[in-house]
Amino acid sequence: MLIVISIFSISLAYTKFFIDAGKPTFELIEKNKQLFTATVIKTPALKTNSIMLIVRIEDYKCVEKHLNSGKRAVVYLERNEESEKIIYGDRLSFYTYLNEVSGLQNPQEFDYKRYLSIKNIHIQSYADANSWQKTGENNANLVLFFANTIRNRFLKIFRDCNMDVQEYGVVAAILLGYNGELDPDLARSYSSTGASHILCVSGLHVGIIYVMVSFLLRFLNKTRKQQIISSLISLFAIWLYACITGLAPSVMRASIMFSFVAVAGMVKRKTNSYNSLMTSLIFLLCVNPLLLFEVGFQFSYLAVFGIVWLQKPLNSLYNAKTKMGNYVWSIVTVSFAAQLLTAPLAILYFHQFPNYFLVTNIIVITLTPIIIGFGIAVLALSFWTFVYHYLSLGLMHLVKSMNWLIINIENLPYSVMGNIDVSVFQVVIIYLLVLMLAVTCLYKKKSYLFQTLAFTIILMGIDLHKQIKVTRQKEIVFYRTKSGYSIDCIDGQNSILTYADSTAIDRQTYNFNIKNNHIYHRIKNTKNSVGQQIITFHGKTVLIIDQPIYAVDYDQKLKVDYILLTNNLPVSISVLQKMFDFGMIITDRSYSHHRLETIRKDCAEKIIPHHDLKNQGAMIVKCGDH
Repeated sequence: MLIVISIFSISLAYTKFFIDAGKPTFELIEKNKQLFTATVIKTPALKTNSIMLIVRIEDYKCVEKHLNSGKRAVVYLERNEESEKIIYGDRLSFYTYLNEVSGLQNPQEFDYKRYLSIKNIHIQSYADANSWQKTGENNANLVLFFANTIRNRFLKIFRDCNMDVQEYGVVAAILLGYNGELDPDLARSYSSTGASHILCVSGLHVGIIYVMVSFLLRFLNKTRKQQIISSLISLFAIWLYACITGLAPSVMRASIMFSFVAVAGMVKRKTNSYNSLMTSLIFLLCVNPLLLFEVGFQFSYLAVFGIVWLQKPLNSLYNAKTKMGNYVWSIVTVSFAAQLLTAPLAILYFHQFPNYFLVTNIIVITLTPIIIGFGIAVLALSFWTFVYHYLSLGLMHLVKSMNWLIINIENLPYSVMGNIDVSVFQVVIIYLLVLMLAVTCLYKKKSYLFQTLAFTIILMGIDLHKQIKVTRQKEIVFYRTKSGYSIDCIDGQNSILTYADSTAIDRQTYNFNIKNNHIYHRIKNTKNSVGQQIITFHGKTVLIIDQPIYAVDYDQKLKVDYILLTNNLPVSISVLQKMFDFGMIITDRSYSHHRLETIRKDCAEKIIPHHDLKNQGAMIVKCGDH
């Protein structure tokens, strides 16, 4: 017990030190522009109008002194011909603002600050074309620079295949782990059908590479010396591929596990799957303890644990009489075992479950090795124009066929069970339920069955309590969106969403800012309202002022609870007080810094509550609260 407590305490202290080491110092975050030098530590990601760089700040100027930093930051550059030439390892000088990454702005919204903090990034910046320049040096790790150079050459070979954007994005993702040009709608289709794991280089891809290399080196199995050489070449191939694909957590996990297999072959030892899995887990967490909080890392280990634990018992339930039946049944059992362990987490993060995941996995697991084989052949024979042309044509049609099948499976009735709301506590109960259900099936004891039933009743009770709670909910939510305003009146499982005009809420804005909150509140019916000036909802009145107003003396003031100011209007608080009897002023994101400061100062002088959606984020008003 003392050993366990000691290891836990040391691990906790190490993780705390790791987190604190990445946090910015006070002088690094200033209101003025900063002159700093940074090195690009990840392959640049291309966006529509910008290029996203992950950099390590080497030094910065503070009070006429140059200080070392070593902190990570995400920098968005204006996209142009020069910025598109930036590669991994480039050393750049910037003269721009450094800002702390903003936190959660809307209820249940994707927490971008937490997402970056897991990668130990707490600083962000934007630089236009005139605010940066290359220093003429490259400060890259030689091994990673070599791997990135190879990947860029491989990507160019695939670009020259004259594929469509969708096909090229899938090929780059499957073979090289590059998701920078993956079509968002196609990525959604893969996610909705349970095939998104194919687009992330993982154990399946590393395993295919390992099997291919082992097959090509089978002539080196005659003597012990040849077997050692074969194992070393396999190890080199695995880790070279891991470096080329960006050293993602799932790739690292698979590479370490296959390394154990290769080393075991050299020393004539048997490997234990559980030991290999846990050793790779501990090794990666010693390198970076924050990996534990990455979604891909969690999915990777849960899926492999499910396969190692449950695939054989499931496979023994049915003995196919043909090779084809055996192949299909093995894919079904592997998919089911992996899905059983990852589904609760997927529902927690993505609020959906793919109903046809077994059909999808039979297709993609069959096609992926063929696609990888064709892709490797295209890369290896790119110098031979005639063969290269026909191989790339075959690769393009294979990927096109897989995309067509995925899209059509998504379009089938009831392909996705969406908008599922579960809490972290519910996920823990679901995992305990899955554990006890599996143990009950494996060991066939009544006591385990009773525990399974107990967890089922607890889960149903939690869900019933939440259902009763949502039927009674009444609240107004003022969202912080990128343009205009959005006001959500939630009554039970119904919602009336009011916004400025028909273009204020596009699908992307709704999905990012509002959808998760609707899922959390289990909203079934949503009505849209455009351009409404006064909103009355369960005793609360909201007045929206989007045009200039002038002081008019009334015998009786109009009584409202909240006044929402929009369109960056220059409004006098004194004029509003003459016309309205109100409790709070709310300003949306359209307001400039200067006008916002004026309104904030006037409200402070007149002791009027003021909520700034731009800087303070969304505001929630419970019905009946004042």
